[in-house]
Amino acid sequence: MRDIEFGLTRNEKYAVYLVPPILGAVVGWYLPVLARWILKLPWLPYQGVIEKIASYSGMTASVILCIVGIIAGIALSQFIFYETLRVFINDDSVTVKIRDTKDNFRKEDLQSIYLDGKSLVFVGQQENEMFNEKYDGNKKKIAKIFLSLGYPWFDSDPYQAAYRRWDENNHQIPAAVHALLRARKGCLENNQETMARQLRLDLAGLGVAVKDRNDKQYVRLDQSTIDQKLNQ
Repeated sequence: MRDIEFGLTRNEKYAVYLVPPILGAVVGWYLPVLARWILKLPWLPYQGVIEKIASYSGMTASVILCIVGIIAGIALSQFIFYETLRVFINDDSVTVKIRDTKDNFRKEDLQSIYLDGKSLVFVGQQENEMFNEKYDGNKKKIAKIFLSLGYPWFDSDPYQAAYRRWDENNHQIPAAVHALLRARKGCLENNQETMARQLRLDLAGLGVAVKDRNDKQYVRLDQSTIDQKLNQ
């Protein structure tokens, strides 16, 4: 059976290819006009930069800014594709691609698959979180395909009741796990999303699943995996 792909639809891909460069071109062309209008506001940051842009005039300046806008739009399009999860499903396994990573999960290794808010989550046979990434595709269709191919799909998180709010004074959690959660808390507070995502992966590798709710971290511990990893 051929892989069934989920992610952006064909029309969404066309929109991502075309809309940012077109908007970039329009904004670039009219940027001096916009800058002159902004200068009429009673207060604004970066006034020197805006005054410089407002001073540009003539066809040459408009063309140059238009080209810069197109380039910026193309860069934005590429970034959107880079950050978009693609899921490939067949009878035997699921392959996921996002950013520079590609992972494959065999059906028999998965205990549950579900959507946690906007995130697609895979949980292994040891109740260890194997994958957790934002998914923007059609949720009903991907659920239908998983079920039709015999995957363990759930409409909600079957482990919801097992999560507990992280408490730095909880002595049942190993110091190494506390250190990672503390570091991740700092990343979230400073909007360091890439590092926070990596720390989530590190925690998952130790047997700790993490949810973020109202700026707080909630954890689900797989004690057997934690003991195995930390005692190696």
